[in-house]
Amino acid sequence: MNDRKIYLGAAFYPEQWTPAQWAEDIQLMKEAGFTVARVGEFAWSSFEPQEGEYRFDWMDEAIAMLAESGIQTVMGTPTAAPPAWMVQNYPEVLRTGEDGRKVQFGNRCHYCVESPQYHGLTRKLVSAMAAHFGPNPAVIGWQIDNEFGAACHCDLCRSAFQQYLQAQYGSLEELNRRWTTSYWSQTYSDWSQIELPRGKHNPGLMMAYRKYFTDAYRRYQQLQIDALRASIPATQWITHNFHGSMNGLDHFQMSQDLDLVSYDYYVGSGNNDAALSGMKWDLARGLKQDNFWVMETQPASVNWSTINNKLNKGEARALAWQAIGHGADAILYWQWRSALNGQEQYHGTLVNQAGKPRPFYEEAAELGDDLQRIGDLLNNTRVAKNQVAILFDFESRWSLEHEPHHKDFDYWSGVLRYYRPLQQMNIGVDIISPEADISDYKLVIAPYMIVIDEQRASKLVQFTNRGGHVVLTC
Repeated sequence: MNDRKIYLGAAFYPEQWTPAQWAEDIQLMKEAGFTVARVGEFAWSSFEPQEGEYRFDWMDEAIAMLAESGIQTVMGTPTAAPPAWMVQNYPEVLRTGEDGRKVQFGNRCHYCVESPQYHGLTRKLVSAMAAHFGPNPAVIGWQIDNEFGAACHCDLCRSAFQQYLQAQYGSLEELNRRWTTSYWSQTYSDWSQIELPRGKHNPGLMMAYRKYFTDAYRRYQQLQIDALRASIPATQWITHNFHGSMNGLDHFQMSQDLDLVSYDYYVGSGNNDAALSGMKWDLARGLKQDNFWVMETQPASVNWSTINNKLNKGEARALAWQAIGHGADAILYWQWRSALNGQEQYHGTLVNQAGKPRPFYEEAAELGDDLQRIGDLLNNTRVAKNQVAILFDFESRWSLEHEPHHKDFDYWSGVLRYYRPLQQMNIGVDIISPEADISDYKLVIAPYMIVIDEQRASKLVQFTNRGGHVVLTC
């Protein structure tokens, strides 16, 4: 990642269309100044229509057509959408919901993250993709899966959770002591008695559950990293697209094994709150304290919010420039062309089902023109280190979500109370992990940090003893 440039593009799904339609789409992308397309992340049934039968030639053709128009490719591994043949042959790969029932085929993220069968099928496909597409110079990077986070409550995950707890606590006596299980007669006498929580539960159990699923997804992510790195060149980077409010997993932990962070940002209803988007960009940058990619953002409207209004003209363009100003090296819209059917067929796009540009296409092309004129000035740039840091703590967030003490409390909104006035005063902010180095800052804000150990406390005390200022709230 030594040579950085600013990319503009969209999620593109050639498996849904004909080569003649690809040509129409790619010509419009070129005319809009697009330089990258993400492909493949939901194409498992097209890549592997039957177990062990790989078909990559159609994607080769699409990548070649993109490259001929100066558009590079980010290849997605399609493991967020296991195909029908797999579910039929190996029903054990399906995720179990909190209600104890297996989820149905026909959506996405319906796999169990601990399933050995799913791990094996994932490894085979990703290894085959890496060997096939890795040598292609038009492929600049890889996105693993899509928007991790769906929890599973099957017996396999329960057993894995119990093993995780044994490794973390060493003994039941220590677990019982730290969870204060004498309260409400919750004391455990055997590891097999510990269940995955459904709904509210002992706070110690809830916290351990979140940490366990972070560990489970991190191991699954590493499985794919290893499968890719066995074949792809070092010049191709690996990422995963985190999304939304980044809930459920510790994204600081998840980011450590990736070459770069990518993030999906959607406004949803209403208009963009520049302070909220700024805070989320800064957190995306803070996950690895480096530049990031906006792998998905909305063109005009979404289909899943309470009110699916279009953004005002110019709003998405301004949002893109804000992201770049906060460290984004790429802006990709979801998605390029409206699907003919499916759960998100009414989501905003750049062109309609017939391939005709929607009104937003013009705005995206204006952004493309911006980048063609001045993009070179931004190549290899980074956000200067700021003098103010906000410590974003997933453990404190999880604890407060479990017991917020006020029905309207929301951790994001709470942190935003401290971020917004700084933004209004044009004071740049780094949003970082509580474990990050804070020695070079002048002001550190630790909002709602109710989970604090001796190491964290000592670091803050040493910081203030050296002249730093700390705002600590709970």
